[in-house]
Amino acid sequence: MSRVFEAFGQEGFGNYEVEWRPSGPEMRRVTKPAHGFFIPGFVDLHIHGAYGIDFMSASQSDMATLCSKLAGQGYEAFLATTVTATAHEVLDALQQLPSHPLIAGFHLEGPFISSSHPGAQPQNAIEKIPASASPWDEVFAHPMLRYITLAPEEPHALELAAKLMQRGVIVSMGHTNATFDQARAGFEFGASHVTHTFNAMRGFHHREPGIVGYALLNDSVTTELIYDRHHVVQDAARLLFKCKPKDRVIAVSDSSMATGLPHGKKIKMWGMDCVVGEKEVRLLNGTLSGSAITLLDAFQNLHEDFGFETAFHACCVNPRRALKMGEPRVYVEINEDYKIVERFEIEM
Repeated sequence: MSRVFEAFGQEGFGNYEVEWRPSGPEMRRVTKPAHGFFIPGFVDLHIHGAYGIDFMSASQSDMATLCSKLAGQGYEAFLATTVTATAHEVLDALQQLPSHPLIAGFHLEGPFISSSHPGAQPQNAIEKIPASASPWDEVFAHPMLRYITLAPEEPHALELAAKLMQRGVIVSMGHTNATFDQARAGFEFGASHVTHTFNAMRGFHHREPGIVGYALLNDSVTTELIYDRHHVVQDAARLLFKCKPKDRVIAVSDSSMATGLPHGKKIKMWGMDCVVGEKEVRLLNGTLSGSAITLLDAFQNLHEDFGFETAFHACCVNPRRALKMGEPRVYVEINEDYKIVERFEIEM
């Protein structure tokens, strides 16, 4: 391969002629026009499933199929994400998690969230954080646990945040009614991220900025963004990018089993009757209940609305840094229509 792409190389962002070698890409900056993009593989910290597959009910074969399909969408890695459920249900799902190079661990989203902001999470399964020994101890100690979403204002949340942070788990504040001060306490006790910023959380108010205000003001807090243009509109995303350092916004798909299914298809998701939209999934009454995108879709939306550098950092660089993954081992070629043309893997 020797073609010209928009890419990031030794001379920064620009147009590069790329030659692929088994040890990685050789890139030379040129003034020729680019015909697509050459980027490291996507890393998704927040994905429940896709193509009719949901992590909580999937078999090992289902998860292997999901990995194969996501590889075709340009993924290098992802965190299989739970939904609010019992400890036993989470442990059962983990039993079906295969050893696969795309699976970098799991993200425990719920059940330790606010009943005021459940989003699409099953509200009847929300639990209080246990104050003593419980079946959750096995989940908290699981070697594949890389990320947890919790509401910092809930009883015992700060103690759990500190405990998990100390062993290297990313603690994120989400599905929360936290005030500005409660969000600050969460950060001080080890919570370093905010889950799907703006969604399923207390909103900004000029007399109580809440967790949104805290996330925007604290440059050390990393913020997730679902950029399907349904969960967060362009001007709200623009505010986020204007307020945050370039390394503190991470694009996530928050993809559900609806991703890749036909528009208008009715499905049962997490016990709720839903219908698949264009790039989202909704309850039958029209209420937004989840995403139906991959990070390839997010990359396209971000590139079109905010440019290549923003899309590159949010989809490829920042999530990799959060997981301490080191140098990329996967690169993908994307054409001008945002289709994956080829996937390249470095020989180890």
